[in-house]
Amino acid sequence: MKRIFLMPVRLLWKIFSRMASVTILPFSALAWVLRLMPWISRMAAVDVVVLMTAPTGFAHSLSGPDMLRHLYPGKRCIFFIASWKYEHNYKVGLLWKDVDVVCVPRFITAIPYQHRVIAIPFLRWHDTMVAWLTQQVVSLASGGRGKFLKLKELHQEALSPGTALMEPLRAHSNDGEACGVDVVTQLQLLQMRAPAPPIRLPEAIRNDIVPKLEGLWRDAGHGEKAKICCLYLRFEKRESYTTRLRNSSPLEDHLPAVRLLNEAGYQVFLTGDFEIDSNTRESFKGDFVEAKILGIDNNIYQLFAATEAEIFIGTNGGGDLPAVINAIPSLYLNWFPYSHGRRNSWVYFKSARDEAGQILPGRRLITDFVRDAAASFGTLIDNTQEEITDAVACFIEDVKNTNAPDPYADIAALIPQDTQFHLVGTRLSPAWVRRNIPGEDVAMRA
Repeated sequence: MKRIFLMPVRLLWKIFSRMASVTILPFSALAWVLRLMPWISRMAAVDVVVLMTAPTGFAHSLSGPDMLRHLYPGKRCIFFIASWKYEHNYKVGLLWKDVDVVCVPRFITAIPYQHRVIAIPFLRWHDTMVAWLTQQVVSLASGGRGKFLKLKELHQEALSPGTALMEPLRAHSNDGEACGVDVVTQLQLLQMRAPAPPIRLPEAIRNDIVPKLEGLWRDAGHGEKAKICCLYLRFEKRESYTTRLRNSSPLEDHLPAVRLLNEAGYQVFLTGDFEIDSNTRESFKGDFVEAKILGIDNNIYQLFAATEAEIFIGTNGGGDLPAVINAIPSLYLNWFPYSHGRRNSWVYFKSARDEAGQILPGRRLITDFVRDAAASFGTLIDNTQEEITDAVACFIEDVKNTNAPDPYADIAALIPQDTQFHLVGTRLSPAWVRRNIPGEDVAMRA
């Protein structure tokens, strides 16, 4: 009965949404061109302009500009982001000195619905239109000299012949997933071949935040200067299978590890999708902070925490891009897919059960199922509090000498060499090896 009732409603929605899109689209076009006008003088002298519409999201708003400056060093570049409030941090443009990064708001009506967004005019129609308009404006302003690229075209420029190594993973992923893997891989390879200055917020902003942090650290009873750890915990609520595969463990399961970090001299900055509750805030004082505790804009805080960190601990998501770009020593918890990796990092994988409910051995996860990015082999299990604490304890020791030989290189060699894990030089957390590979003991390898 419900389905019969919904049929005319859906039909009416299709008619209304298309008519509304056609009506609003000309106004969206005018608004877009007007919003480009302040940048006409820059476009007159520009070498390369990139427009980001799709793929979209916070991660691409960071990886795109950084890829642009690596591919066109010394060139005058502008990176436009077709933005809206649901996906973007409008402060990202503050991070680069060698690329102009500009958020240009879309003129659309966007309605949140079940952790998704319904947009009118339709996003695809709108973005196809603004890509054409931007190309025309760039051509006119630069006299035909400026090069215009859509983000996907920039990605294609970055993909070297070595990307063929990623084909086995692509066979087990959808096109969007495979594209994301290739992009992050190529960005890291570009950074390794041609290092660039780290991204940071302007000095004036940093100087305003640092005294507040130092005051909190002193109030917590510390005399020495704090080191900084960024803790990025991703937990998206939208109904997406691949999203759930990458969500982190609950915040409370990380608290003993935060204590270990505090004891090692680290002030921990929480970023991502969790908030510190009042009891935890009172318990940790200034040892564990977030934007509300500092009383600063959350967008600024998220960027500050991720770019100023001396070490990074987190999960697989867009919030790790600053650590990737700045080559910050990192520990990745709840890591999945098993073939993925990050440079200058250690990973602690999610465990898994098979269809019969039996725990799958770690050796099988990194061999038989290493390319299965959809986890079709079973059910993933989030890291426990004990696993997280153990992994962080090992990481605190590992970062004291990041150039030390990898004691578990032979175990890591079980992972195929043609994966992102090996292409960027990722290492296994000693804690993961000890708990998941029979016969291995950290003390024996020390």
